[in-house]
Amino acid sequence: MSQAIKIERLEELRLTAEIETEISVLLDKAFPVDYHGRSFFQNRHHCRFLHRSSDKRLVGHLAIAYRAIQMGETRVDIIGIADLAVAKQHQNRGIGSALVSAAIAEGKRAKADFAALFGENPIYTKAGFQPAPNLITISQMEGAHTGSIVRENNKFFKVKQLGSIKWDIGVDVDLAGFAF
Repeated sequence: MSQAIKIERLEELRLTAEIETEISVLLDKAFPVDYHGRSFFQNRHHCRFLHRSSDKRLVGHLAIAYRAIQMGETRVDIIGIADLAVAKQHQNRGIGSALVSAAIAEGKRAKADFAALFGENPIYTKAGFQPAPNLITISQMEGAHTGSIVRENNKFFKVKQLGSIKWDIGVDVDLAGFAF
């Protein structure tokens, strides 16, 4: 019988300089884009989920944002999932899946209608995320500055229903800001 994967929940306002450095190192190794030594790509999140190895090193991370968006004429609450990273030597052990599950559980506790993300990791499909081919409106970020407003169908945009409202693929979606 395998041991449960321990996930730590940490609110953004509780991040210490040491934890921010640990996260930034993990993200820099996991993604081809330059995080510039930050624990986030373009903007801060609301909450982080972390997993540490038996020797207390940070080896797994996922961030979420809580946001109200427009799905057609309907305002819905979502959690946006971002920055899923697992250290290479710890992959394929269920850590990524445990982090995604923790985020989904957090969204359900918060009474979010949906979880949403931009990504193509098979973990997301296994967790029940479906492609959302909606025309979406987002604001691009350029560093810490708002860039252009973009309306596009993004092949990486996926959603998972958390509440009783059904996702409507036939309407435009306004993410009310930047991508997660």
